[in-house]
Amino acid sequence: MIEASTHVDVLIIGAGLSGIGAAAHLVRECPGKRYAVLESRGAIGGTWDLFRYPGIRSDSDMYTFGYSFKPWKDPKVISEGEPIRRYVEETADEYGITSHIRFHHRVLSADWSTADAQWTVTAERTDTGEAVRFTASWVIGATGYYRYDEGYRPVFKGEEGFRGQIVHPQHWPEDLDYTGKRVVVIGSGATAVTLLPSMADKAAHVTMLQRTPTYIASVPAADPLADVLRRVLPASGAYSVLRWKNWLNLHLRYTLSRSKPDMVRAKIRKDAIKLLPAGYDVDTHFNPPYNPWDQRICAVPDGDLFTVLRGGKASIVTGNTRTFTEDGIELESGEQLPADIIVTATGLNLQWLGGMTLSIDGEKVNVGERFVYKGMMISGVPNLSVVSGYTNVSWTLKADLISRYTFRLLRHLDANGYASATPLTPADETPHPFLDLDAGYIRRGVDGMPKQGSRVPWRLHQNYMKDIRLFSGRLEDGSISFQRNDGVPASRPALAEGLNTPHTQSVLVGGGQVRYRDEGEGTPVVLVHGIGRSLEDWTEQHELLAGHGYRVVSVDLAGFGESAPLGEPYTLPALARFLAAFLDAVGIASPAHLVGNSLGGAVAMQLSLQSPERVRSLVLAGSAGFGREVALPVRLMSVRPLGKLLMGKPSPASARRVELNLFHDPALVTDERVDRGFRLASRPDATRVFLDTAAALGTIRGSREAWREELMAGVAAQRVPALVVWGDKDKIFPFAHLAAAGKHLPQARTHAFRDTGHMPQIERAAEFASLIRGFWAEAPLPPEPAGEDTLTASR
Repeated sequence: MIEASTHVDVLIIGAGLSGIGAAAHLVRECPGKRYAVLESRGAIGGTWDLFRYPGIRSDSDMYTFGYSFKPWKDPKVISEGEPIRRYVEETADEYGITSHIRFHHRVLSADWSTADAQWTVTAERTDTGEAVRFTASWVIGATGYYRYDEGYRPVFKGEEGFRGQIVHPQHWPEDLDYTGKRVVVIGSGATAVTLLPSMADKAAHVTMLQRTPTYIASVPAADPLADVLRRVLPASGAYSVLRWKNWLNLHLRYTLSRSKPDMVRAKIRKDAIKLLPAGYDVDTHFNPPYNPWDQRICAVPDGDLFTVLRGGKASIVTGNTRTFTEDGIELESGEQLPADIIVTATGLNLQWLGGMTLSIDGEKVNVGERFVYKGMMISGVPNLSVVSGYTNVSWTLKADLISRYTFRLLRHLDANGYASATPLTPADETPHPFLDLDAGYIRRGVDGMPKQGSRVPWRLHQNYMKDIRLFSGRLEDGSISFQRNDGVPASRPALAEGLNTPHTQSVLVGGGQVRYRDEGEGTPVVLVHGIGRSLEDWTEQHELLAGHGYRVVSVDLAGFGESAPLGEPYTLPALARFLAAFLDAVGIASPAHLVGNSLGGAVAMQLSLQSPERVRSLVLAGSAGFGREVALPVRLMSVRPLGKLLMGKPSPASARRVELNLFHDPALVTDERVDRGFRLASRPDATRVFLDTAAALGTIRGSREAWREELMAGVAAQRVPALVVWGDKDKIFPFAHLAAAGKHLPQARTHAFRDTGHMPQIERAAEFASLIRGFWAEAPLPPEPAGEDTLTASR
């Protein structure tokens, strides 16, 4: 009998490191979504709860293996399994995930219904045998890449005659006592390399029997920089620095290994010689026949493996097994290895999606014949993503990116009324294996995994920085299609907590909802805010201008305020195209007075270049574009790692610091403004959009020269009427830019506001409104485009 179906917005399969991470990202980035987590076992932790062999530990440093949003605080860089399991459990508790987990639910199948735009997922209760059914709008596979119920266990000749005990690390007996026993560990991967030093303290002797050597490198068990950073930075800041530092170190080592393998091989060999007993046969036992990173390099904390080899409590033997004997193993060389316990650390069985079957409208999907999109979705399969990680650096770095991108996709579906997203099947791609390591367990199971192609987005980078750019790019990239349910737009969810500004409304622009304020009648005036801001920066001007023969319209630029983000990279031309599309959407066809503050000024000037017929005049208040100099915090934002570190987790305190930098008069930094700034910074895409825009327009040295020169030359050549105003106490763009503006734009009038910061439209609201009304009254009307209806905007 099948239990009645339960419907959720998102169904996550797996409660290990990846599944709990995905659930935490869901809670953080799509609050309000209904979700459940299905776990086949009875506990949280996945790998870190399943494996219980002595010494189980991470094979990556925990600053990159931990979640991006939860600092790893344990002093050990390479951690044992139990602290990792607790770390995953803590995350589940902190984000309220534990109550959403259905334990003992093993997923058997998932069938997509195009008509209903949802998955029907069938699971089996592993504790009762009952079948359970769920429906879900989106399914996330966070099951890892191997079978949990069995490891790879070849059958050895003569093993039935062995009088001792044979153990596989994946199913380690709780009561196994190896004290004083002779142990042989078959294998040379991370598990075997971990077991050798971990068992040597109690066992009489431990021998690692390997057919082929592996690369083994000693790494520090603790990072001395961590203690220093924790004393001078908040926990999140220290963690971020360590995370980027360690990733860069790993990336450089991997890159060097691929470009100069002989040099890296020689370095690893030289380091091993220093740590091994004198005269040790390094070339037999530590010299693999393949290049570094054709398979993973095994990291041993503080050289613990080399320590037990020097002490004589352990040894390594390289050779092939002929047969098990009553008392151990006989090698093809004739050498006898006595053993009371044999541990078969022979690897894993690869398994995609936990062994579940997929079908679409009842037709089974052969995953091995499909392509993988951005390493996370399967071609032709809608609303399903798979959390996977890197093979050359920490798994979680990519898992975090995939989870965040998944929920960015979900927000895009909601914002545009889409029911599903489906990667298109590429027509001209050559299939390549999904994983590019030459490990035995990958060779055995890679045929059952989807294939990668030869170019983005079908090609996997194994490069964190490239993937950051890939996952930050436009969603509608031509390789994925978006569908509506039966051609009817889906109902749009309520936005996150709003800014509660009266008189605002929304309009659909380029498939995304855009918030704006529209008051008055007459000549159109369009007010454009700065980076990280919203239309609330123009509240005073609405009240001062709307009753004077103007139609006053302010807008949240795409991705700022409460407007949906762009579906393309953030550049000045892209923002100007958005502004033009917005004007079309609200019926402004005649030339408008454009008023821009900060970034908004640059966007207004760019629109005058791209669509000069739309612009009657320009009013530029503390505008970007007139010089390279910009406040240091803004420059730092252009470097993404530093920007993320500086922005950190939004808080009222950080919002207050921002406001204090914008105004000369601290009395203007009201609780209302601070609260609004905090809520703006807390919106799902706020940090990404800010950093994307900052990186596109600036560098650590200041505003990029190329776009500034092009913009200044174009606007000067147009001779569009312009008024440039500046506060003499501006902390964002220096007051000297006002003089520079006069040189760049000879036709422009300039005005300085005394004792004023970056926002004269607020700090000197009445004077600002009077000044620009006078300017507009005197500004000549630009020539009308031929055949253009210029009356639309006056309503």
